[in-house]
Amino acid sequence: MASLTATANNTYAFISLYIDFDAFTTQNQVTVVRVHPDGTEYTVRGGYRIETFPVTFDYFLTDTEAPLDTAVTYRAFEDVVGLDPSTTVVTGGPVTIDSGGYQWFKDPSRPWADIRVDLCADIGAPCAAIADPVSLLRLGNKTRASDASIIPILDRELPADIWARRKGIVSSLTFLTRTLAAIDTVYDLFTAGGPLLLQFQPEFGWDDAYWQPGELAETYTGSNDQRTPYRRWTVPIVQVDRPSPAGAAQGTACANWCVIEDTYATSQTLADTGLTWLEVASCDTAASFVGFGFGGYGDGPYGDPT
Repeated sequence: MASLTATANNTYAFISLYIDFDAFTTQNQVTVVRVHPDGTEYTVRGGYRIETFPVTFDYFLTDTEAPLDTAVTYRAFEDVVGLDPSTTVVTGGPVTIDSGGYQWFKDPSRPWADIRVDLCADIGAPCAAIADPVSLLRLGNKTRASDASIIPILDRELPADIWARRKGIVSSLTFLTRTLAAIDTVYDLFTAGGPLLLQFQPEFGWDDAYWQPGELAETYTGSNDQRTPYRRWTVPIVQVDRPSPAGAAQGTACANWCVIEDTYATSQTLADTGLTWLEVASCDTAASFVGFGFGGYGDGPYGDPT
């Protein structure tokens, strides 16, 4: 019998999805969607038209784009042209990621580079024991540009007015890093150059959205001594559509090839643990990964050492 199990990873803010395809028809394709409380559905990245042959095939996905502190459910259905999508359906959840009061800067295609962000710009209560190297300082004012043209008309007092739907939000993001290692973490997140998913606490009034970052400015701060590791970062951001969910993302913050390489000397060492790939991919505690914190898993384009 087919099943879908959804499990939240609160530390790294993603949801693990384990799908048993036993009930689906041979050689069909299955799509996995996330369902929000208002009924809106989003295709899970890497979950579009998965081939289910053979039918005993099991599948593992990580949804790093799920909203924080919001109960969501998941639905997997046969997605074949001409076939009623309700023919065979399995569901999982509801499941909720507990943010713990953190914000997140995420790359949808490169989750290994995601950064957890606190609100503790200064050391002091309630931030006396700061553990995270990145703090949110400020969200900029929002501008929504018009898409209209005012065209003067000869011998008429008033111009012609041609208009269309107003553009999305343009704003800016300012944040602080506290360590030299965090500078590399920021580089890893922004270096691919694509849109980022920014997730903030609801008190900010900013819904989860995808943003194309512009020029990234790094400023020395905190002291005239430039050996002080604190940096202030400012970047303009433009709201954009969600990147296509087709294709799988490149690992997660706790399960990527760099973590595996640093934890296990050889492939045989990993095999000797008896761990399954499901346990490795889901960051099972039995894996005992060394880990790298948030972001910064190597200097290669995929988080691998060069």
